Amino acid sequence: MAHNIAILSVIPRLSYHLRMQLPNLTIVDVLPDKHDTLSKLKNADIVVIDCDLFLPYTDKLPSLRWAQTTWAGVESLVSSLRDKKINYTITRFSDKAFGLAMSEYVIAHIFNFERAQRQQYDNQKNNQWLTDGKISNHRLICDLSVGILGLGNIGKSIAQKLKTFGASVWGMTRTPLKEKLDYLDEHRTTECLPEMLTNCDYIINVLPSSKNTVGLLNGNVLQNCTNRGSILINIGRGTIIKEADLLNALKQQWILGAVLDVFEEEPLPKESKLWKLPQVTISPHISGITRAQDVVQFFNENYQKFVKGEKLLNTVNVEEGY
Repeated sequence: MAHNIAILSVIPRLSYHLRMQLPNLTIVDVLPDKHDTLSKLKNADIVVIDCDLFLPYTDKLPSLRWAQTTWAGVESLVSSLRDKKINYTITRFSDKAFGLAMSEYVIAHIFNFERAQRQQYDNQKNNQWLTDGKISNHRLICDLSVGILGLGNIGKSIAQKLKTFGASVWGMTRTPLKEKLDYLDEHRTTECLPEMLTNCDYIINVLPSSKNTVGLLNGNVLQNCTNRGSILINIGRGTIIKEADLLNALKQQWILGAVLDVFEEEPLPKESKLWKLPQVTISPHISGITRAQDVVQFFNENYQKFVKGEKLLNTVNVEEGY
């Protein structure tokens, strides 16, 4: 059976890569906010689509059987769908490419923090040859215990890369694991979060935003990190902790620093106190960037399953929120 596929996305060259990989498919490019946007989408039984551009059309596409989103995070989409009845499958984009990119981000920032890279940059600007403190007296990754909150595709990838460097790796999930992961030294479920915080030098959040994860680190939870002097790296969602609680944890020195790629409000407001803290590193939600070729590779893998009637990868559960 021939399928009509519509693409509605701002990702550059997405259509080009899709046509290169799947030249025999009928593919239609759809531009947002045009007079024929809805009519073109109505003719499609499959869409490859950005979540924000999908929102106005979720309940207006009677022919749609499958929507492949180009985002890993689908909170806004599932929130809009909770009161709607849909008859199609939604899958989110999250694959080994995201895992690799975000692993690089994590390892780079651990390296930078452990070796006082920011201080080295300042020393260079001032023509200073200094080797004091952590510049020469630093830990290697193999000296560290690292806790990963969330063991989906991305969390597993980060765990594997850290284990390659010899770290002691802890992983946390909401429910018990169904498989043994050789690169995990310790596994805990959510109710044992304080134990993980007590035992890890770095806490890496890769959890999505859901009813089970919002506010997970709120209040005084991070006080469990005090004796370890942990660093928080957040590449999941900013809803894991209120900014006020994060600022308090830094002020009380429950954690000694934070590397933040995601925030409660994005872009991070200019008046946020996080900007000025020397122990905080801020990036603009770029730890894992969606690339056209990666989306198409993932879509192709899912499309082969779709035509065979098999279960698709990364199917979105509207009730769970991801």
